[in-house]
Amino acid sequence: MISYRQADENDFDLTLSIKSLSLRQYIEQIWGWDANVQLEYHRKHFKPEQIKIILSNNKEVGLVDLEETNDRFFLVNILIEQAFQGQGIGRKVIEDVIRKAIKKNKKIELQVFKINARAKKLYVELGFVVTGETDLHYQMSYSGKTILSNPY
Repeated sequence: MISYRQADENDFDLTLSIKSLSLRQYIEQIWGWDANVQLEYHRKHFKPEQIKIILSNNKEVGLVDLEETNDRFFLVNILIEQAFQGQGIGRKVIEDVIRKAIKKNKKIELQVFKINARAKKLYVELGFVVTGETDLHYQMSYSGKTILSNPY
């Protein structure tokens, strides 16, 4: 069972750990891993007010960082620790974001590393389309054309 709790200032180390355990393989391939650089980046970009900690059976397994404006949600990060990937947690979290966006009549945008083919495939399965790209990322938005596995 998936649930969420609001992050707060005390979750700095937890969210840094989740990022390390879920993104390190991609960051190593692109730039190389430097723990000090990652710590500084996390310090600058840590916004607990827009982060929810993902719980699976009451265990902290990931985070969703969702930035909201008047007309859209930007999915900054959805990160699931590697040990918990492949269990449908990410799909459920994205479906929850889609439901929230539909309810609030907002679009959803995100970007995903080009080398993260697994995540891109999931986004496409859930109705996201590529709208642009950078050297490292695909930029995607929700098309509104998907059937959610559990509409309620």
